[in-house]
Amino acid sequence: MNEAAIRKTPAYTQIRVREPAGQRTFDEALSIGGESAQIVVPGAPAGEALRIERHGGAWVAIPSAGDVRCNGRLLEAPRELRVGDTLTVGDAHVAVNDLSRTLLQLEVAHRVGNVTIAPMGAVAELAGDAEDDEIVIRAASGTIAMPGSTAAPEADAVAPEETAARAATAGPRTLPRWLWAAAAALLLAVLALIFALEPVALDIRPAEARVRTPGTLFAFRSGDRLLMLPGEHRIRGEAPGYTPAETSVTVGDDRAASVRLRLAKAPGRLNIDTGGVAARVSVDGVEVGRAPGVVELPAGLRTVTLRSPRHLDFVAPVQVAGAGEQQDLRAKLLPNWGTVRITADPATVRVAVDGRASGTTPAALELPAGVRRVQLAADGLKTWESSLVVKAGETVAIGPIKLGQPDARLVVRSAPAGAEVTVGGAFRGRTPVELDLPPGMSHEVTLSLPGHAPWSRGMFAQPAAKLSIDARLEPVLARVAVRGRPDGAELVIDGTVRGKTPQALDLTTTEHRIEVRKEGFLPFTTTVVPAKGLARAVEYRLVSADRATALAESAPTISTKIGYTLRLVPPGTLTMGSERREQGRRPNEGMRQVTLKRPFYIGATEVTNAHFRKFRPNHASGFIDKRTVDLDNHPVSQVSWDDAAEFCNWLSAHEGLPLAYEQRDGRLALRQPVPNGYRLPAEAEWEYAGRYAGPGKQSRYAWGNGLPVAANVGNLAGVETGDTLPAKLDGYRDEFPVVAPVAQFEANPLGLHDLTGNVSEWVNDYYLSFVDGAASVDPFGAVAGNRHVIRGSSWRTALASELRLAWRDTADEANQALGFRVARYAD
Repeated sequence: MNEAAIRKTPAYTQIRVREPAGQRTFDEALSIGGESAQIVVPGAPAGEALRIERHGGAWVAIPSAGDVRCNGRLLEAPRELRVGDTLTVGDAHVAVNDLSRTLLQLEVAHRVGNVTIAPMGAVAELAGDAEDDEIVIRAASGTIAMPGSTAAPEADAVAPEETAARAATAGPRTLPRWLWAAAAALLLAVLALIFALEPVALDIRPAEARVRTPGTLFAFRSGDRLLMLPGEHRIRGEAPGYTPAETSVTVGDDRAASVRLRLAKAPGRLNIDTGGVAARVSVDGVEVGRAPGVVELPAGLRTVTLRSPRHLDFVAPVQVAGAGEQQDLRAKLLPNWGTVRITADPATVRVAVDGRASGTTPAALELPAGVRRVQLAADGLKTWESSLVVKAGETVAIGPIKLGQPDARLVVRSAPAGAEVTVGGAFRGRTPVELDLPPGMSHEVTLSLPGHAPWSRGMFAQPAAKLSIDARLEPVLARVAVRGRPDGAELVIDGTVRGKTPQALDLTTTEHRIEVRKEGFLPFTTTVVPAKGLARAVEYRLVSADRATALAESAPTISTKIGYTLRLVPPGTLTMGSERREQGRRPNEGMRQVTLKRPFYIGATEVTNAHFRKFRPNHASGFIDKRTVDLDNHPVSQVSWDDAAEFCNWLSAHEGLPLAYEQRDGRLALRQPVPNGYRLPAEAEWEYAGRYAGPGKQSRYAWGNGLPVAANVGNLAGVETGDTLPAKLDGYRDEFPVVAPVAQFEANPLGLHDLTGNVSEWVNDYYLSFVDGAASVDPFGAVAGNRHVIRGSSWRTALASELRLAWRDTADEANQALGFRVARYAD
């Protein structure tokens, strides 16, 4: 397999640097420069001169200080690096050998101390194949002296004495001027050619592979670089024992050119010796030839499978060296069959193995190893059949096998069907059923069916006789009465309509499925097993198909394990807020229509100190003017909104319900979708429950729609507060100067206490001064905010406008006139 270009992604981001001191590895960035830089190079000022970083999958060179160049040009701004780029920092070159999204390989070469290239002294000559990339420039055999040079042209060998004589008699000698001009022109042409060459980064494996450039006039390889003239070139890699690889490259388009070649090893040869057994050869599941013989295989670890009829598969792993090398594999294929010898009485009967005809007895059969089903048959005789284990390389003899008289055939039917059939006490199936009876003897046949009397009969079986039984089973009946509420429901027994309820009927003494159904109600189903001599009754109570109605009938109230009671609130529609003309209206009471579709429960009272101390034992609501507000039956106060939400989560966990609140962005927030765990009521739920005056009705105040304030409606700032409060409700008295125990005043139509007075209450929603007036369904307010809504008046309320159930406000912190009650969805 030839692969012209391969890209591998390392497991993590790296910069690998090879420098005169050795090789080092860095993470996503490094600095190059003088002292204190990660890579210190000679001639660079102290500190960082160049920084290389990875940005969005690209490697970027960023100049910091000094004279930094890229490919000979001054680097004045960040530049994305490419393979073949050469950066100059101080007296060092930094070459980009390889890069990918996560790997950058650099090579640092110091120019200090390097030997400079001597000037060319003679015309160069080109050697090698014109199509070969390994073109070298060799100097001519003589040298040409340049003006001012101390070198002299090479002369024929002469004796020292002759040389001295010539020197004594010879005058000054100079080369002809045309020869100097020709040599200079040739030198300039060669230099122009050299300077026109562009570097191409070369990455080839194996490293010793020969590189050719077919169709290219001049190219020169220097280590891991090719020097080539601009243009399109083909690069070809060749190595003994490898398949050549070839690719194309464009040189001189202002981008660094690079070539990566991977030469795949040539296939190897595998000589397979099977000892003369013909077999098919598969390699890694693909058939490649026949054995014995030689097959070609790709280099590497291969799984060789040899498969031959009537032999076990031979499977072996082979490490193929490749590169044309031949290896030997000796394979012994084991036989996978055995011999079965069969005799019978009578001597000649038909033989079948695994359902296939296999001749007649006596027989010697060669069969594949394993479990085989052998059948012997003859006309007028009973067929013999058995399983036999055949072992590879072994012979087994069976027989003589005597074939007896054929069985009698019995057909059994019953009314009703489905009865269990036993013969001689052994279960043989359910009616209708056909079965064989051994001949020459009597058999006791018994039928049984739940709810019916058993039935039995003796049958004598003649050889090959055709027998039948048609049994009528007598039912065993018992009385069952079905009654309940409402009457007149449809009664269905075992899927059959049996009239209207109530009624009593006789049923068989087996299990029956009872279903009672009526329009507008959920169906009732159960099972009953009548017993002979014992009257049974099925009592039902149909539940309304409307969930709210069903809950109102079955669970209008629920209580928690800590004794907190909640009452069901039916679905409905509410106009929240107040009209602009309403006396005492505040700007934050915008009107909007809200529909509550999901029935929910809400606390019949506010949460008390006793309830809250189950959650937080050390809580204290405190004192007011030497009067305690910390009795167990007082509503809990001095709690923040977070305290209330945490109590709800604790109560949900205590009751085995999902938690309603979760931590989100450092604060508690209601989960979405809203589960049926305990939570604070939504503002819409609180106002709907507070203003509920009956189905489809709502009121402005707890006592109705108008003033004055009715007597004994709640614990408010009445005359009993004396001088403890700055204002009082004239003429109102409730006998409680501060907080009152819960449920001391009359409940509203839903059975809820203290929605007016005692303590104001936290609700779930964030507070907004001006709410959206659009209609909504089951709303929970804004998803974010700074403070939460409080609803309901308190024992400090002295203004009639704040007694309106549309009144809403917010609070900055906990206080002794602020508590909460709990709610949850019914399902």
